[in-house]
Amino acid sequence: MNSYIKNKTLIYFLIYLTFIISFIFGENSSGGSQKDSLYMNFFQSQITSNIKEGIIFFLEGGTTHTPTFYIIKSIIINSLNKVSSDIIFLSIGFLIPFVFYTILKKQFRGCNKKLLFGISIVLYLSPYLRSSAVWATNDNLAILFFVLSISKFITFTKSQNNNLKDIFLCSLYIIIAIYIRQYYLLIILLYTFLLFKKISIKNFFYLTIVSFILLIPGIFYTYNFFIINYDVTFKWGEGFVSPNVLFNLFVFFTMYLFYIFPFFFQIKNYKKIKDFYNNKKFYFLIMIVIFSLLFFYYDFSAKDNLGGGAFYKIYQLTDSKLFFVFSAFLGMLLILLTINLNLKNLIILCFFLFMFPFAIVYQKYYDPIMIIIFFSFIESNLIHDNIKFEKINMIFVYIYFLSFLVGTNIYYLNI
Repeated sequence: MNSYIKNKTLIYFLIYLTFIISFIFGENSSGGSQKDSLYMNFFQSQITSNIKEGIIFFLEGGTTHTPTFYIIKSIIINSLNKVSSDIIFLSIGFLIPFVFYTILKKQFRGCNKKLLFGISIVLYLSPYLRSSAVWATNDNLAILFFVLSISKFITFTKSQNNNLKDIFLCSLYIIIAIYIRQYYLLIILLYTFLLFKKISIKNFFYLTIVSFILLIPGIFYTYNFFIINYDVTFKWGEGFVSPNVLFNLFVFFTMYLFYIFPFFFQIKNYKKIKDFYNNKKFYFLIMIVIFSLLFFYYDFSAKDNLGGGAFYKIYQLTDSKLFFVFSAFLGMLLILLTINLNLKNLIILCFFLFMFPFAIVYQKYYDPIMIIIFFSFIESNLIHDNIKFEKINMIFVYIYFLSFLVGTNIYYLNI
């Protein structure tokens, strides 16, 4: 056990060194973190100079970012200095896989902790987590509070005592995440759905009231933002927040394939595809017909040719519509094969699909939260068995995600 702890500590230390190196060289493997950071620097300077006037500047400036993260950042900068602030936010990104490891231990009790640790550190290969850490953007702080809320949620649902402190902390953490990145608002509705039958009506009512009170400043800020920026937000709503639902659904399928497939890369799992085909030939045929019709008659052009994720980028580079549609088909098939087909799982997937109701869906929205969501919320007998019987090919998983990280670095260095 002591040897295991020492090895873990050494691994964490070596990984943190890679974060320091990335910080020194300004890694921008996400492609957008540096740009976002530079764009928000002017807003940040207003907050740093005067918080009250800075908030007004945020309102009048029309940025969709809330000032919460930048207030926190300004307090750290004013208390310490800019470099210390950057190191703190670099470390916050480093903490996310650590919290994810605690989630995995709660979710898969009795399973090999070395394997769970191995799964958790895959997040360190996320280009988006690393770039956000290097450029101190708001994404990682929001994700950190998101995973903290999940950790408390699982503690509550797995415990026989159902300590209300856990669920109130869960609510507090997700509300903080919402103040940093607004799209986490849907997670409150998801928690409401998952908890409705697990707590008494009285406690549910108290939890709702407390959550609403905590959200009042955010509601007030959002109301004033829309009043001040009515013309801008109306045009923004017609453009950016006007999703092409079918296209976004296909992007979601390809994202699922991209992030979840590596954990099922085993020859034995392909037998399940054969069994699925033999047992569900009629449904399989319907899926093929639907995807074929969409291939021939639907235009999958993204707004302004932006976003869409890795598979869509390959489609754009190769001009192969078939590749994108087939990838989406495989993603849908993978969902049917890997999750327990019940109402709870379908609702969870729908919540995460509609978390990003945008005309342009970027890969960063799902990286690394697709992995976090799958291992934290989705009921899957297959993944439980793969972890219990140690069937996950972690060497392939590491090579796969490391290749993605290296590839994104090379891609964005050359454009």
